[in-house]
Amino acid sequence: MRLYEEIFKNAEGVAASKCVFVPRGGGYFEGVKSVGEFSPERVLVCFPKEQVLVEGENLIIKKYCDGDLQLSGRITSVRVEEREP
Repeated sequence: MRLYEEIFKNAEGVAASKCVFVPRGGGYFEGVKSVGEFSPERVLVCFPKEQVLVEGENLIIKKYCDGDLQLSGRITSVRVEEREP
């Protein structure tokens, strides 16, 4: 966990939003406000200030509780976008 503290110490205002994923594997997202879109090929994960578009194959929401989202499947692309007001 010390590594995470080091990585996120300079992330001003976005430290509550975190994404960890394994290329061609699954992912875990913290600080999620909502899921804007979901299909086996695309998941739009919405955070308070940004959104993350996850693309892949056989994407499944394994857990979504208290702002935490766990995806399984094969993640092939992750893109961060500004969130529209």
